[in-house]
Formats: sequence, C-alpha cells, structure tokens
Amino acid sequence: MKTQLAPGFLVASPKLEDPNFARSLVLMAEHGKDGAVGFIVNRPTQMPLAVLLRGVDRELAEVVAEGDFGEMKVLIGGPVQRHIAWVLYHRRPGEELLEGTIAVGERLVLGASMDVLRQLVRGERSGPFHVLLGYSGWGTFQLEGEIAHGSWLPLELEDDLTFGVPAIRRWEVAVERLGLTPGGFMMGGPGAMA
Repeated sequence: MKTQLAPGFLVASPKLEDPNFARSLVLMAEHGKDGAVGFIVNRPTQMPLAVLLRGVDRELAEVVAEGDFGEMKVLIGGPVQRHIAWVLYHRRPGEELLEGTIAVGERLVLGASMDVLRQLVRGERSGPFHVLLGYSGWGTFQLEGEIAHGSWLPLELEDDLTFGVPAIRRWEVAVERLGLTPGGFMMGGPGAMA
C-alpha cells in the first residue's frame, strides 16, 4: 500500500534520543490505518553474514565466507523480533516477486525467506543485498504522533541510499538531501528553527 510515508524513508532528528533510533535512517515498507513497519538501514553490526548463517545453513555459510560476501556485515533492522533475519535486495526490471516477499517501491524487495538469500548468494538473482535482524514497528497513529513531535522527518524513497551510500554515512546523506546539515537543525513545535 502506497501512502505518503511508504515507500519512503524516515530520517531521525537529532532530538530523537531513543538508543534504538538515534541517527537512524528507516526504510518504510508499510504504512496504513493499522500502523507502520520499517527497517533501519544504517546500523551495521560486527557480525559477518557467514557467522549468522552457521547456525542456520552451514553450507550456505561456507559459500558466503569463501565468496564475494565474506566481509558483509549484518544490519540491525529494528528492535522488534531481532531473531528474524530479513533480506533487502534490488530486483531487476520485470523480475517477478518471490512468494513471501514484498516490493518497496519499484526496485527494492524485502523478504524473510532463506530461498531468497540462497539465490542472491549463489548468483541466481542479481543485485546487491543486505541482511537485517528485526524490524521497526509503530501502532495506529503512533508514527504520526512522533512525526508531529519532531522525532522524524519523512524523505521520499531514493534507492541509492540503501546501496549506493555506505551504511555509516546514510543518515548524514539523508539529512543533507533534506537540505539540512547533520549538526545544525532543530525540530519542534511553534517557534522551532530549521
């Protein structure tokens, strides 16, 4: 479902001090009357993908460790259900969605399927990908309230922020794309300056 927030990004304002979301860039996958779901895309862990996979699929873990993805780090997608790994990837134009995946805009796809990850690692599907642990969720009107209080700034979906910009720079680049400087903006109610 396309709304004004999904697909798109949420950029955490500097005043958002929640350790789960401070300086976060959240890819919004769903937003509707029942709430919203998004994935933080700028929080790499120290855990290599191969280490994560050892407990799930030893053969795939070896392929990852020996191949092009040996240095790939897992990202934290959010504080909810961190035991579930999600795959975010670019799909080719016209490429069909696999069962259990959802399109986020024209080219980005999210899924929690090991089949998707296997296809990406083995080169059966092309394109860059990330593996994210957990997701971010908001109840009915919760996110709208947080935006009204200045915790988040919406940003239109720009695919290159997820793969063309290094993870540790994504928040700063998103802030700059909003026309602001990372260290110099304030959010709030009446009288606030941007």
